[in-house]
Amino acid sequence: MGIFDRFYYGKAGQRDYTEANMPKNRLSLFFLVLKDHVFDLVKVNLMQLLFWVPFIFWTYLNVAAMQSIDVEAVGMSGLMEQLNGYVTIWLIGLIPCIAITGPSSAGAAYVMRNWARDQHSFLFSDFKDAFKSNWKQALAVSTITSFIPLVVFTAVSFYSQLSKTNPFLFIPLGIVVMLLLLYTVMLPLLYPLIVGYELSLKNVYRNGILMASASLPLMLLSRIITFIPIFFLVMGIYTGNAIMLMICILYYMFFGFAMSRLIYASFANGIFDKYLNPKIEGAPVGQGLRPADYEEFDVDDDEDEEETADAAPKRAAEPEAAEKRSGLKALLNRKKAEDIELDDDDEDEDDDDE
Repeated sequence: MGIFDRFYYGKAGQRDYTEANMPKNRLSLFFLVLKDHVFDLVKVNLMQLLFWVPFIFWTYLNVAAMQSIDVEAVGMSGLMEQLNGYVTIWLIGLIPCIAITGPSSAGAAYVMRNWARDQHSFLFSDFKDAFKSNWKQALAVSTITSFIPLVVFTAVSFYSQLSKTNPFLFIPLGIVVMLLLLYTVMLPLLYPLIVGYELSLKNVYRNGILMASASLPLMLLSRIITFIPIFFLVMGIYTGNAIMLMICILYYMFFGFAMSRLIYASFANGIFDKYLNPKIEGAPVGQGLRPADYEEFDVDDDEDEEETADAAPKRAAEPEAAEKRSGLKALLNRKKAEDIELDDDDEDEDDDDE
């Protein structure tokens, strides 16, 4: 394999575990994978970052425009009106910015899924292959996702205004918020479903909704974990804290997008093992984890068996050794008796001489 091939394919990155030292749960496996692939995450992140540059640039322009509003000149009512206008324009511009990220998310999801299961994955080649083979469905998912923020913002603004005069309109407002929550927790499952299973787009969403609903606390936890850096980034922008802002920017420049994909892949693998893989004939379950039927004391039992096997010949040799010792003892006693008899004979001869 030449230098170019090593650069292109990279390392497979699979640990050679035995059953005794395999991780017991996905949390342990996640940190082992993170330790093995911390520098590879930077490469995946940079590949994804290329597709998120339009989103970052468009957001920067709109944030700068919002910060330029003269609050004293427009007043509070004018400020809210201008902010709503800027947010609407920003969300419209986000539609193409988010839509183009789908294929790269599929490529990253495939690599991270393999790493999260401790499987072989060649970084650049697998990313490219998953990108090419799944780009249509991934682009459809990202396009649908790109419209969600604008639709939700418009619906919330509309029903919020109407609910001031009609309290019953809080019901559709609550429905919109619940649907947004469901889509938010379902989205991390969609790309792993696309790259891992041969499903139509309809079934991708169907399975995503069912499994996200059944695992709502877990998927909420995954979203909260990945939202923490975003929270600090927003706080850095709001407070003007340059240090916090710089740390968040560096995090997303080198790790953020890939780290989110790895977290989502770890959660998705566990959920698929619980709800999807057992229903598919031949689908492996619990890859990268210690087998469920493995018992820690099996090692001790093997040692005990070895000790028993070693002890068996010893026990078999014990009667023979005892017999040898008895014969030796009898021989010594007989020798001693002969010596005594010889002594007696010598004494008798002395007496005769006298």
